[in-house]
Amino acid sequence: MKKVAVIAIMLVFCTVSIGFPCELTVRVPEKPYPPFFMKEKGANWSGLSIELADALLQEAGCKATYKPLPFKRALMYLKEGKTDMMLNLTATEERKAFIHFIGPQLDETVILVVRKDSDFSLTGLEDIKKLSKPVGIERGKVYGKAFEEKRATDEAFGKNLDIVNDMATNENKLDKNRLSGFLGYGYNVFYRFKTEPLYQNFTVHPLKINQDWVNFGFSKKSVSADMLQRLQEAYDRAKQKGLFEKIKQTYITH
Repeated sequence: MKKVAVIAIMLVFCTVSIGFPCELTVRVPEKPYPPFFMKEKGANWSGLSIELADALLQEAGCKATYKPLPFKRALMYLKEGKTDMMLNLTATEERKAFIHFIGPQLDETVILVVRKDSDFSLTGLEDIKKLSKPVGIERGKVYGKAFEEKRATDEAFGKNLDIVNDMATNENKLDKNRLSGFLGYGYNVFYRFKTEPLYQNFTVHPLKINQDWVNFGFSKKSVSADMLQRLQEAYDRAKQKGLFEKIKQTYITH
C-alpha cells in the first residue's frame, strides 16, 4: 500500500509540474524606454517588448515577474541563473555560451527621418556625402555594420555626420532646417510620430539604413531543456497564429 501511495503522490506531483503555469523572472530596464518598455507610476509594465513577452509566455502557460536591472548586470545574472529571461537581445557567439535564443523577436531597423519639404533623393550610404546639410546621429549608438564601416573608413562620409548626445537635439535641429535628417530606430521613431507634435513636419525617407534582428534570451543555467522546448513550441504556435505580427503592427503605423 505504501508503494502505491508513493506512486500516486509522484503522479500528482508530475501533473502539477506540467499542468500549472510556470513563472519566469524577466529583465526590464531601470527606466522606461518607449515604446519597448513603458511604465506609469503605480502601474504595471507595458509596451511593445512586454506585449511580445507576455504573448510568448501565455502561449507556454507561463507568466512573467518583471525585474528592473541595468543591462550589463542583467547579462551577468542571466549567466548565473539569477534571471531567467531577457528581451531584445542580439545573438552573438559570446552570448550563445550561456543564453538560449528563441526568435526573432523584433527587427531593429535603422531609418532616416527627414523634413516633409526635403527635396533630395538617396539610393545608398554613398549619397549621404553629397547632402548640403549633415545627418544627425547619437553618440554611442551603432547603426549597422555597413554604416559603421563606412563611417570609420570614409572621411568625407564621417564629416557629413553631426554627432549629438540625444535624439531631442537632432529633432530640434531638423525642425530648424539645420540637418538633412537624422537616424533613429524604427519602433522608437514611429512611437514619437504618434506622441510628439514636432513630428508633424517630419517623414521617413525610403532609404533603409540597416536591419538587424533581436531575440528572446533564456538562461542556460535556470531554464531546463524541457522548459526551453516548451517555450520554443509556444513561440512557433504564437508565430503561426500571427500573435507577434499583430502586436508589432500596432506600433509601426504613424
